[in-house]
Order: sequence, then C-alpha cells, then structure tokens
Amino acid sequence: QSLQEYAIYCPNTPSLRGTVPDVQSRRPVGLSGGQLAESFEALRKHLESQGEDGEEILDQILEMIDWVADVQVTSHGASLISSKVPRTTLMLKFTDRFMNKSRNELTAYDASEGALYVLFCAALCLLPQAPSILAIDNLDQALNPRLLSKLTSRIGDWLKHNDPDRQLLFTAHNPAVLDGLDLSDPEIRLFAVERNSDGLTIVKRIEYSKKLAAMNEQYPLSRLWMMGHLGAVPNV
Repeated sequence: QSLQEYAIYCPNTPSLRGTVPDVQSRRPVGLSGGQLAESFEALRKHLESQGEDGEEILDQILEMIDWVADVQVTSHGASLISSKVPRTTLMLKFTDRFMNKSRNELTAYDASEGALYVLFCAALCLLPQAPSILAIDNLDQALNPRLLSKLTSRIGDWLKHNDPDRQLLFTAHNPAVLDGLDLSDPEIRLFAVERNSDGLTIVKRIEYSKKLAAMNEQYPLSRLWMMGHLGAVPNV
C-alpha cells in the first residue's frame, strides 16, 4: 500500500523556477519540481500551525539559504520580473538580506538554484501529502558541497517529523553528501552500487563498523570514499 504512490523525483531548474510547465504533475510538487511555489506555501502554513516545533523547522530551512531573510509566495510579481518571462500564477519571492531594502526582493527566476533545491527537498520531506516512500535522483545536483552536507544531515529528522515510517531513497555522486550522513543511526543507510567484472550490478550496504569508525576519526567519509575504502568508485 505504501508503494502505490511511490515516485522518483528528478527536479530541473526551469521547472523549479516555474518558467516551464511540469508535465509530470503530482501533489504536493511535480516530479520535475513544478508547483514549487504552491508547495512551499502549503509547507509554510503547515509548519506555522504546529507552533514552536514547526517554527524551528522553518528556521532550519531558511538558515540553509544564507542570503535569505525571508521567503514568501505572491501572485503579484509583475513588478519583480519581466513580462517576457513565462511564469505561473503563484511565484516565490525571496528577500535578500544583503541588498538595499528598496530593491531586495527576487523571484525564483533570479534566485540561485541551490535555494530552490533546498525548498523542493523540504517540501517532499515535510508535507503530509508527499508519498510515504519516494526517491530523488541526483540529490547533489546544483548544491555546493557544504550546503549539500547540511541538507543531508537535516533530511532524516525532517522525514520523521510527520511520520516515522516515511522513507526517502536518493542517489548522489558528490562525496560531500556522505559527510551529512549519520551512519551510526540504523535508520540512515548507505549503499554502494557498482558493476562487477561480469557486468552484474552489485549493491553493498556500507555498515558503520569499528574499522570504519576508526578510519572516520582520521578522515571524513567523503575522503574515505575518494580513497576507495567504501567502493562504488570507477576503476580509472
């Protein structure tokens, strides 16, 4: 029953910006990242209705976008974006804390890709309407390494916020993603996927053994992966 709504999300920047339609529409957000403004509006209302706990999580989301003072959703964005740019009815409006107050508001069209990906992941993890089991392909795209590590470290708690059984699967190729994973938590699991000499796909769970913990004291997991201690690196 949980798998009936299973979906693989693969966001792209034009869909997240709302400049192209998402042909794979879903609730609360499309498979390519469409309806991001609507999903963030729903997420904000959902968290604000939960009192201090919800406000704390909203602060966590905004803290990851270091240049943002606030994020709102508006239907009156004509003054912020050219009429030649295609857009949806609702738009995200970012308030830049560094810019002059007379011109410190930006839409998703002008905001960084990383900010949009953070909001996208937060909506999927925290909104009750999202599938109870879902996947994100290439979670690490468009995110700088430090932001990626921080986002990864938050995802586990976000998933548990509404439902302890909610599960997210994701693929990644950026080593920095590993430094946000708490492998000592049995609910967070890492798998190395590679092909053997016969061309067969091999999936191996990387367990946080005493040996790995000892190496991790000297090097971060990202470095251990690049050094070949975790597998799933090309033989080049």
